[in-house]
Amino acid sequence: MTVPHRSGERRVIAVLFGVMFAAVADNQMISPLLPDMMAAFDVDIRLAGLLVSTYAIAAAVASFTLGPVSDLWGRRRLLLIGLAVFAVGTLLCGLATSYATMLVFRALTGAAAGTLSLNITAFIGDYFSYERRGVAMGMVMSGYFAAMIIGVPIGAYIAEETSWRGAFIAFAGIAVLLWWPVWFSIPVHEGKRKILSTRLVLKKYAYFISQTGLLMAVLAFFLISASMVGFITFVGAWLREVYGLSTDRIGLIFLVSGIGALLGSPLAGAISDRIGKRPVVFISSLVMAICLGGVPWITGYLSLVFVGFIIIGIAGAFRLAPLQTLITGLATEEDRGALIALKNTCAEIGIGAGTAVCGLLYVTWGYQAVGMVCALMTVLSAFMIWGWVEEPG
Repeated sequence: MTVPHRSGERRVIAVLFGVMFAAVADNQMISPLLPDMMAAFDVDIRLAGLLVSTYAIAAAVASFTLGPVSDLWGRRRLLLIGLAVFAVGTLLCGLATSYATMLVFRALTGAAAGTLSLNITAFIGDYFSYERRGVAMGMVMSGYFAAMIIGVPIGAYIAEETSWRGAFIAFAGIAVLLWWPVWFSIPVHEGKRKILSTRLVLKKYAYFISQTGLLMAVLAFFLISASMVGFITFVGAWLREVYGLSTDRIGLIFLVSGIGALLGSPLAGAISDRIGKRPVVFISSLVMAICLGGVPWITGYLSLVFVGFIIIGIAGAFRLAPLQTLITGLATEEDRGALIALKNTCAEIGIGAGTAVCGLLYVTWGYQAVGMVCALMTVLSAFMIWGWVEEPG
């Protein structure tokens, strides 16, 4: 792929930032909306957690299936398809009349989100050189954190003023508006145009798994996703139970944690381009683990909870962009989509497993147990990256 002009780079980054923002906000706003959705469908927190698990499983299946397709058909085409399905699925979530139909619609939305995540990351890997990719990845991934500080509070506010249904309908509209910038601004990437077969796909995945460094990288994503989403999913219920916070006040917690992350993400990319991705990932993961394990033990001091979430946001930003950049450099362009698909599949399975396990932990032993288990998984992922994944080049 040819080196892009600066103006073209800025346009691509802005559009991918917007798509990342919409996809992440739709999922992350489940946490502040969860208490209202539990009441609407008359389910307990264990069943409500299945909304996140179902979403994650669907995203994993879509990513695993479409990764090699992305290498053949091109990233732009699948971004457009994924965004259209995402808009429809999110709208249907807002119109769901039962818990069963809501599960189906979350699965549809999850499949679309998995497609978007896969192709955003792969396209950045194709479009930017590895030496400059950290900055680009950091700017696009800041859409993840912008979703927390802007999207989630907006969703919580809309839910407070109308209902939780209104939040889903609003984000469906945002997805529709984003489709056109993707069409006009994302360059065509045609892929390699080989014949796709099940044998070829399985051969690719078998090769990735046979390489220790690649295997450790994707397993680390499993642990990272399980710990982060498992922790976040039940923070809304914990804040309401311990501090009696309303839905919009819970959304404010996401606002606070996301501010540092939004500012830190581009900086993290720039630093990782200078000193290497692995050291930044390792240090930020250890800081993250301390906060995940410590915050749930804070009772009676809401201001300290806010500080803890600010640090979590910054550490998350310093981990995400360098780690995503690192894995894009572990495969060639013709195999990058498949590798990212395998990584995303492990991450989504981690989300599903982590949410289910953390739901049981929350009900049985409380949020402190959730925090300690999530901290342990985070530490383990850090040492897997540091010990077995080599920096490309």
